[in-house]
Amino acid sequence: MKIFKIKQDGFKEIRKQMLIRTVPIMLVAVTVGIVISSINSKEQTDDINVLPIVIPLVVAAVGYGMYLGLNRQRAIFESYYLTFTNNLITREQQNTPTVSIYFNEVKAIIKHKNGSFTIKGKDVTDLIQIPAQIESYPELETILQEIQPIEFKDKVSFLEKYQSLSGFVTIGLMLCVYTLNNKIIVGIAGVTLVALMLWSFIKTYKSKNVDSKTKKNMWWIVIVLASVIAIMIFKLTGVVNMQKP
Repeated sequence: MKIFKIKQDGFKEIRKQMLIRTVPIMLVAVTVGIVISSINSKEQTDDINVLPIVIPLVVAAVGYGMYLGLNRQRAIFESYYLTFTNNLITREQQNTPTVSIYFNEVKAIIKHKNGSFTIKGKDVTDLIQIPAQIESYPELETILQEIQPIEFKDKVSFLEKYQSLSGFVTIGLMLCVYTLNNKIIVGIAGVTLVALMLWSFIKTYKSKNVDSKTKKNMWWIVIVLASVIAIMIFKLTGVVNMQKP
């Protein structure tokens, strides 16, 4: 039996990347949230007067949330264990479903441009992601090569390439739905937003490489979906006149 874990200070190598992806989206989301609240408020003047108080509080809350989130992700990341027995590969990680794939069920072993690996099993959800920050990297690669020839993937798919932009797209679509009154734009943006959020929810919930807390937090999407659908119905049917006098 051979066990691999994350190398010392491995999380530091990905922390900067996580912040680069997360901070801009959170700042834009906070800004758009305040803009939507101001535009749709009947007492817009009063709302603007409290912004000097609201904005620092929101930024502080988001910053604290990100701090807690990073610490949680670090604990999960550093709890990663990859075990090889005579005929079985097992990935174990804190608060995350354990994934096991028999050698004879491995469909592909892919090495990505960033040095990470993906082991694909017979089922779509049977995926073992191996970060590049794993210890004894050359030895691991040798073991993987003995199980099955490694495929090198130096190009990323369209969805992978622009995955980091999905947050900005979602925020833009929400801005259209909540602030505009053109039925065509609201309809197109609303349907696209609902489809994108449902796809994200299903993909995250079915994944065996996402921790249980993240999956639990994904249920907030149901509330957002209900709000988006309600706004769409109101604006498209004219049940409620959203136009400012």
